[in-house]
Amino acid sequence: ITYSYLSRKYPMAGGDYVFQSRTMHPALGFVFTFTGWVVWQLFFIAWFGYYIVDALLLPYLYYISKLTSSWALVNLYNMMGSEYFVFIMTSILLILAFLIPLRGLRFYAKVQYFIFVLMIAAGVSALAILFTHASPQNVNTALSSLGSINWMNTIGTWALSWGAIGYGMWSVLNNEEISGVENHRKYSAAMVGAMLINALYVIAVWVGLKEAIGYPQLSSISQLWYEGKLTGLLGQIGGPYYTALMVFLNPNPILYTVLIIGAAVSMFQVMIAIMIGSSRVVLAQSLDGILPLKLATVHDRSHSPVYSLLFDLAVSIMWLALIVFIPSIGPFFVSVVFATQVTWMLTMISGMIIALKDRNAALLLASIVGFLLNALIAAFYIVYPQLGFMSATSILVVSGVFVIAYLYFVIRNFYLKKRTGFTIEDRVKQL
Repeated sequence: ITYSYLSRKYPMAGGDYVFQSRTMHPALGFVFTFTGWVVWQLFFIAWFGYYIVDALLLPYLYYISKLTSSWALVNLYNMMGSEYFVFIMTSILLILAFLIPLRGLRFYAKVQYFIFVLMIAAGVSALAILFTHASPQNVNTALSSLGSINWMNTIGTWALSWGAIGYGMWSVLNNEEISGVENHRKYSAAMVGAMLINALYVIAVWVGLKEAIGYPQLSSISQLWYEGKLTGLLGQIGGPYYTALMVFLNPNPILYTVLIIGAAVSMFQVMIAIMIGSSRVVLAQSLDGILPLKLATVHDRSHSPVYSLLFDLAVSIMWLALIVFIPSIGPFFVSVVFATQVTWMLTMISGMIIALKDRNAALLLASIVGFLLNALIAAFYIVYPQLGFMSATSILVVSGVFVIAYLYFVIRNFYLKKRTGFTIEDRVKQL
């Protein structure tokens, strides 16, 4: 509701950055949205591509090679464990995620509807497998040592059901921003509906896993995952997500294939959505004079910010190289979530400011609820050290990125003042 209202209030490219810079201050908007949407979100886009190869295709090939006893598939499965194979495959996905928005948002919207169909088919397949499952006797042998059942382990089991689902709502947000932002009710209904459907689906998957595998086993998987003690197939991949767990339930080959395809395109569409969102933030910051104006160049035919997209592609491939070849940076995947939560909390504050100015009680309530929800999620990363944020290194890295972004803003502002006589604040006011 907050996003749909703010999108109508400020109908220009830039999203969170525009909302924060116009309601509060451009320095605040730049620091938190450049770090949140450009630095950290491009970490996610690289990780999502890695996830498609590592946590979806790898278990699928494992399943098919066992099913068919194919020598070629066994070799391909073994090859997929290679760092170079993962890097090449994920780089191809990143380039595709760059090319789709480069064609323009009309083309992107068409692609999204096709992805929606595949996601729905995958969702139905997942539930069909879970609620008509075979005996789970093959689930990881490490489960003989069950972890304790407690609050943290219970929260951990949700990660198993989340996996490659939950991102359809992001797709809805982007799609509605293109086609329906002028209609506040339609946009809000689409967003709220996507959230509710997503919540119901995650619960259904979790219940299905609980019935198919058992709660003590799920709790144990969660505990062993956090401790890095998973063995076998689950120990090879980024996490014991539901798409990998289903391998051990002897799923129907057709249903499992549909599930993997749908889960893969679900994750892929997030890569596209982040590429679009991040490039628009870079575009707006360039127009405001914070980043070089060249990054605001728009293609004559597709109206896409060409150099902003190229910039995002280069940063995401850089992150990918670090993720694949220096796995020790993996914990930053969870710790940077704290940094991105701060970005969304500030947008909720922007919503409160506009709500007070416009005397809009519904917007004020929605923004307060949104702020509290994001604050709660951020609090988890402080309360539970195992989520990765409370190590000295992660705190230093996250806070260091904020400080560097602020120093850049100050230096750039000083440079523009000396060269043109106008500060970034002056340019924002003029725009």
